[in-house]
Amino acid sequence: CVLYSQCWEDPQIDREAFRIQKDDVIFSITSGGCNLLNFLTDNPESVIALDLNPNQNHLLELKISAFRNLSYTDMLEFLGVRKCDNRKEIYMLLKTDLSLPARCYWDKNIKKIERGIIHCGRYEDYMGLLRKCLRLFVSKRTIIQFFDTEDNEARKILFEKKWNNRRWKIFTKVLLSRRTMSLLFDEAFFKYLETDFSFGEHFAGKVKTALTQLPIKENYFLRYILLGNYDENYLPPYLRRENFELIRSRLDRISIITDNCYDFLKQQPDNSITKFNFTNVFEWISEESFADLLEETIRVAKDSAVITYRNLLVPREHPEKLSGRIVSRKEFAQQLHDKDLSFIYDNYIVEVIDKKEKKCHTELLKYQPEMS
Repeated sequence: CVLYSQCWEDPQIDREAFRIQKDDVIFSITSGGCNLLNFLTDNPESVIALDLNPNQNHLLELKISAFRNLSYTDMLEFLGVRKCDNRKEIYMLLKTDLSLPARCYWDKNIKKIERGIIHCGRYEDYMGLLRKCLRLFVSKRTIIQFFDTEDNEARKILFEKKWNNRRWKIFTKVLLSRRTMSLLFDEAFFKYLETDFSFGEHFAGKVKTALTQLPIKENYFLRYILLGNYDENYLPPYLRRENFELIRSRLDRISIITDNCYDFLKQQPDNSITKFNFTNVFEWISEESFADLLEETIRVAKDSAVITYRNLLVPREHPEKLSGRIVSRKEFAQQLHDKDLSFIYDNYIVEVIDKKEKKCHTELLKYQPEMS
């Protein structure tokens, strides 16, 4: 299945971390495909979209076909931003652009297309379940009131008055519990998480921060979670009208790969990639595998390449043995994380590859003066 039909990482902080140039080759986890489409607005040389789940790549293919073949208005309708009664018919026109595996997948999942493909992920289904249960004690009117209130102090008062009650606390303990989430998501995601970690407390705190401290009108992540749709004045960047033609003109720069990160990077030449967007994939692997993947990343990366990744539940930062070749930019990363509209992540990491030390060492070994 499609696990994520949207990206749940704020692309703006990645763009600020990357400062993309025209000769950049960007490696990115596909996920919902939204953010790597957005990278095209900064005019990189190319974007490599990789995902272990082939269905995530099938989703990206269909989004690309919609950008390539539809008008801006029709694209919004087909994807699910606006109402549309003929998505199946539109798909029949778009499918000729798809690879055979992608076409076979979507032919078998027409109902997902009819819903709008930005709503078809398992994670988005989970958000829908949370939304329905939340309505039992927080009205839609109250939620809209939050989005209409820009003052943080006023929202804090509103939160204590109309949200932070006994039912909310029960809600977080039950529907945001590890037990409930493990029914909906792959067990591998929880493999490296501490057993005493409290999901409910963690996510309840994140929601409170988003409702009372972060900018709220433009927070399309929060709006989708709570209301199930977007305000078209504050769409995700890849869906904004001003970016449509730019993205469409650069779609051919995307290459789509179904593989795991390590095996793919193992096949790439030295010094060939300049930016790496790993999202939170490091949480799914052991610390040993994480270190091995970083070693391969260093080899493939050009000097001064930038790596970004996130920690949702499992803390991950490069091991000490790699500190000579990977430089953390913790203060800069924290500044970006503080304004991250995707409030669910616990940490944001920006690191820079430094090959100078290794280069000097290699050159020293090459220079062996003759002994008299």
